[in-house]
Amino acid sequence: MMKILLTGLSIFLFTTCSFNTAETILVITGGHEYDSVNFIRAFKSFDDLQYDHMVQPEANQVYSSDSIGKYDALVFYDLVQEIEEEQKAAFIDMLNEGKGIVFLHHSIASYQDWDEFLQVLGGRYHLESKVVNNDSVPASTYLDGQDVMVEIVDRDHPVTKGLEEFIIHEEVYNYVEVIPNVHPLMRTEHPESGEMLVWTNTYGKSRIVYIQFGHDNNAYSNPNFRKLLRQAIDWVCE
Repeated sequence: MMKILLTGLSIFLFTTCSFNTAETILVITGGHEYDSVNFIRAFKSFDDLQYDHMVQPEANQVYSSDSIGKYDALVFYDLVQEIEEEQKAAFIDMLNEGKGIVFLHHSIASYQDWDEFLQVLGGRYHLESKVVNNDSVPASTYLDGQDVMVEIVDRDHPVTKGLEEFIIHEEVYNYVEVIPNVHPLMRTEHPESGEMLVWTNTYGKSRIVYIQFGHDNNAYSNPNFRKLLRQAIDWVCE
């Protein structure tokens, strides 16, 4: 009888621990067309991950809401410019408290007029050319349908663990601004692309990862992208 009770208790504890360690994330989209079915399918492929989905501009309201505490990390796949001052402050408070963030693909072009967002994400796709401190900053460019050879810069990082060089069919960005203190994880020598493709950053107490991949199902279904995305979520949740 005691053996049966202990066995039952072990099963209960295992189930409880497994449930408690499952990560819950919020996926944020909006402001840019995308293949919604196949994009969400990538997250459904992660059996040990729970997710909710919100669309901008309503998603900006969640940063200061009571529900933000249920999420271990936020994954941004949006492209929006509108954000209120109170929402900016709530966003920064969220990072100062240590909320993990993963930014994907076109999210690097969001909030062009919010200077601090550059420091958060670690880079910016410039929708228009501009002058900064008397220096001319060119508009960034994009080119779809490219076969990109991806090189691993830091093989020892948890985000890139187990990944080798691979080719991905993607939309590339060029003339993207990247701040100097990010930590590079992946790069390319593709002639139409900027060199750095994936990096980590920190802001406040938060871990942040930017992944340039994610234009369409050529990325969503790529096993290297899925492994990279899953490991990035794990890392920012720690």
